[in-house]
Amino acid sequence: MSRSGSRQGRKGLAPFLALVATLSASPVVVGQVDFTGLWRPLARNEDGSGMVGDTAGVPVSPESQARVQSWSPEDFDIAEFVCRPHAWDYSLETILTQMQFWAEIDRPTQRVLAYRGHVNQQEQEVTIWMDGRPHPPATALHTWSGFSTGEWDGDVLVVTTTHLKEAYIRRMGMMRSDLATVRTRWRRIGNYLQATVIIYDPVYLTEPYVRSTMMWEYDPSMPMWPYPCEDATETAVPRGEVRHFLPGKSPLPGLNPNIADRFGTPYQARLGGADTMYPEYIAKMRTFPRPRAQAPAGTTEDLRNQFPELLP
Repeated sequence: MSRSGSRQGRKGLAPFLALVATLSASPVVVGQVDFTGLWRPLARNEDGSGMVGDTAGVPVSPESQARVQSWSPEDFDIAEFVCRPHAWDYSLETILTQMQFWAEIDRPTQRVLAYRGHVNQQEQEVTIWMDGRPHPPATALHTWSGFSTGEWDGDVLVVTTTHLKEAYIRRMGMMRSDLATVRTRWRRIGNYLQATVIIYDPVYLTEPYVRSTMMWEYDPSMPMWPYPCEDATETAVPRGEVRHFLPGKSPLPGLNPNIADRFGTPYQARLGGADTMYPEYIAKMRTFPRPRAQAPAGTTEDLRNQFPELLP
């Protein structure tokens, strides 16, 4: 082959080699799985004994317990809160969690730039950035879905979310603050999807709090219904008024030391705290007196009574 032919051959290979080098520089993810599509939630109860005011099993701080004791059920009836969204991380815990994920792909490289998610509960949406971008500064805008980045840990997608607005951990006044970091581990097991959520909150939690009850089943034919909400005054709570209780005055059954829940849990355990998360606490519970009076009907969050059509 002549020298000119050799040079032309090398020139022809140059674009190909450049493409190979570009693709080689892209990170190769081992164990990555596809969790896009439509997912139907499996029936589950929210954690806890079910008594309103119970914080057992949650590492609440004194500040958090004070919020619980001041909370009133009429919080739901405040006119300004009628259409207040649930945050994305709390929406996953509710019963109305029909969910869809789809990928945003860079066509030239076929790399996933982001995953986008939509959940039926108040139509919350999230963007999980996969392109390595950093989280914004602490002074950036806080939203209901926050700012999320993801990375693969084998076949588990680990999502870190910051810049969230204050929202529920449980609906009866137990809150996480807007300084919380939420780490969600998404794992696909065949046609099932599991989410394990770990909440780190320097204000309302003394230790990380883990939730792992959330499971979905793949259902490509599932309809994704709209969630309309119209702001309107529905109750007698005047606009601008926030109902609450003074310390030690809450009538919530979970905070009544004389009422037993369905498990007969001692009152001290229902106050929560990091100790109540661990098996060793069971021995301590046996030393506490058990309340004798049963909770009145209607004071528990029993999903079989609230949503019988959604549960087997």
